[in-house]
Amino acid sequence: MQFSSLQFSNRFKNRLLPVPDDSSGYVGRYLIIGITCIIGLLFIHYLTARVGLFRVKRISVSGNEHYTQKEVIAALDLRFRQSDVHTISVPAIEKRLKQKLSYIKQAHISKNILKRSLTLEITEREPVALLKYPEDSHIPFVLVDFEGYVLEHLPALPASSSMVEIVSAGQQVPDVGDRIGSDTVQLALEVLNLALSLAPEIVSTLQTIDANQPDKIVLEFSNIPIAWISSDLIKTGIYHINLLIRHQAMLINEGKHISNPLNGYLDARFEDAIYWGGQ
Repeated sequence: MQFSSLQFSNRFKNRLLPVPDDSSGYVGRYLIIGITCIIGLLFIHYLTARVGLFRVKRISVSGNEHYTQKEVIAALDLRFRQSDVHTISVPAIEKRLKQKLSYIKQAHISKNILKRSLTLEITEREPVALLKYPEDSHIPFVLVDFEGYVLEHLPALPASSSMVEIVSAGQQVPDVGDRIGSDTVQLALEVLNLALSLAPEIVSTLQTIDANQPDKIVLEFSNIPIAWISSDLIKTGIYHINLLIRHQAMLINEGKHISNPLNGYLDARFEDAIYWGGQ
């Protein structure tokens, strides 16, 4: 009986006395861990921002023909706070390059944090035609690519230029880097692109494309009369013009006399024939 009463007494005391709480120790440990992490992050920030632990050390550029490597790197405009490899925004750099360097079509950028390096693989736009504006325009010529992007403004026609001129009826000259959305310019570029793919030999003598009238696109050559083609039969018109040029070349090679090849006009707007008129 004494043993049972003593056991009951101990149980009663255990219920009355508070159990020691160790939660304060856990809080203290978590607090120390948190402070340590903050100090570590501040130390890393100090290394990156002040010491330059991850600052770009090497930049390699490939695919650049129109621009030098120094020009491309300068266009990156990597300021002090933007020069850490791990914080550099690839989309932002690509956008900046396209805005500052009009010839750049694409820029594939990869970065290596351990080597602190950037690698730029550039694809440049190819100039294909000169857009000719009216004589009273402050900028008479604009250099464009096949998509109609403006690559350069030219105050005068280059002396050694063999590029095709596209006649523009517009008065407002687009800015460098802009894409010309004019239907007539895009139509003229389509004619040039198809000529290069279907009959590249005629492009060397093609001088001017005037697509201001879609049903009467005017092509000026150096070896045949002015030719007319239609926007709905561009391929057919190019095919017929190419046949005529080949036929003339064959006659010349055979020593046969031909009339002045620049007299009259060629009407190649029909599906099954080409007409040489006005001779």
